[in-house]
Amino acid sequence: MFPKSIRHPLVAIFALLSLASCSALNNPVVRPPAPLLLPPTPNPLSPAQESSISFPVHFDLSPFLTAANDDGVTPKKFDHWGNVVKHPKGADYRYYAERDDFTMAPASARQATGTPLGTPLRDWWKGIELSSSHVFVGTDLRYKIGAHTLHCGDGSEWPRRATLHGSIATELTPTYGLSTSVASVGVNTLDPCKITLADTDVTHEVKQRLAEIVRAGLSRAATRINTLTVKSQVEDVWNALRNPLQLETDAWLQFNIDKVRHSGFSGVGPIVDDTIQITAKPIIVFGQAPPAGVAALPPLDTPPTSTGFHDATDAKLYGTLPTTLANRLSPTGFHVVTDIPLDYASLSKGLASRLTGKRVTKKEKFILITNAAIFGNGGNQVVMRIDFGGDAIGHAYFVGKPEMNSLTQTVSLSGLRYDFATESLLQQTVEWLDLSIFRDLIASDTVFGVRAATDRVEALLAAGINRTLTPSISMQGTVGTVQGIGVFADVKALHVRTMSDGMLGLTVR
Repeated sequence: MFPKSIRHPLVAIFALLSLASCSALNNPVVRPPAPLLLPPTPNPLSPAQESSISFPVHFDLSPFLTAANDDGVTPKKFDHWGNVVKHPKGADYRYYAERDDFTMAPASARQATGTPLGTPLRDWWKGIELSSSHVFVGTDLRYKIGAHTLHCGDGSEWPRRATLHGSIATELTPTYGLSTSVASVGVNTLDPCKITLADTDVTHEVKQRLAEIVRAGLSRAATRINTLTVKSQVEDVWNALRNPLQLETDAWLQFNIDKVRHSGFSGVGPIVDDTIQITAKPIIVFGQAPPAGVAALPPLDTPPTSTGFHDATDAKLYGTLPTTLANRLSPTGFHVVTDIPLDYASLSKGLASRLTGKRVTKKEKFILITNAAIFGNGGNQVVMRIDFGGDAIGHAYFVGKPEMNSLTQTVSLSGLRYDFATESLLQQTVEWLDLSIFRDLIASDTVFGVRAATDRVEALLAAGINRTLTPSISMQGTVGTVQGIGVFADVKALHVRTMSDGMLGLTVR
């Protein structure tokens, strides 16, 4: 029996303890164990995209042009005025011609530019870009022809005008050397000169004889440049690209170079260019530096030769440009596949800020979300822990697989569901809670944007692909678009797979 002096305070304490006991009974505690880790599943290999890294090489054809203009190699005068030529059909004729120096020009420049007849051939090429597996030489020609009493360009007449042009097939060999040969030689008469004798077109015969003489001379001149090679230049670039390029302390751009090809010659004049394209399948890898490629420079991939020079006139006539070597091998761009890790701690902060404070209410009872976190569980599965209070206290676990939405550039959890132990415990202890409403609330806010991943890739590439590789090789590139194309979860991070599009070229000094 308690003394009266303390009897009333003790009654009050017992009453408070009794109320607290009733309150605990009305607010069940839900604390299921964390889901067991699943066996690790490897991240599928990235589908590396074929890319092109381009750089120009240059050939100096001035030795060929010098030889072609040498009177001892290709005559400047063709004199059969004193020595009559006998044709097998019985016609006797004579001719005289002299040429100016050869210059390099596209064969179809006159038609492409609408240049009036008589314009010096040396001006044909202006404003025209040569792009094919041929280079062209041409010059102005003056001539006269006589047969019996018939003649043109002789006496008081002005010499007749013509043009002399040759097409030189120019190709790179598998060993990166230059190979040239005379493809065709022709004479175009600009002033009419029709002489027919004994069923013989004398003008045509003269043109044919001139073409044969010039072909022999140009063939001799072509041997002067068949020793040119760009192998050392291409080999320097190949060796520079075999090494991984460090972008950050633990980030590396690996080019994975494969083969080498070329797109055809371009330019007018003694210096002509060829664009070399190295095929690569670049990826960005994280961690330690990947090993350098060990493959030596492969032989040049030499597709079938182009059908020749084509210009804007062809596009107007046919609607599209013909399929030449140059436009079939246009650059494919630079595409980099990257798996960017997003750490779960950062993802958890974003998830908690979106979910904390939200509640689920049912029949005047509620639970209030107090925290949220996400972590990997192996097997490409993630787990979310949701802490809550209110008319029930504790936490719940949800599981799901990450899924990329390429259209919205977001990651959501496909097939989000309660962990088995969580669902069982909630059904036993919080009968009034609508589990589907709770789950839908969590699913609606469990969406992650991939902007952090794409921004990081863009920053890595923008800084990494504009730099000097060696004292003689520098790299210039632009990053176009970067977007998420896939996602994978392991225990350490959520990996967002991105695809970057851009252009990359090299300058070789």
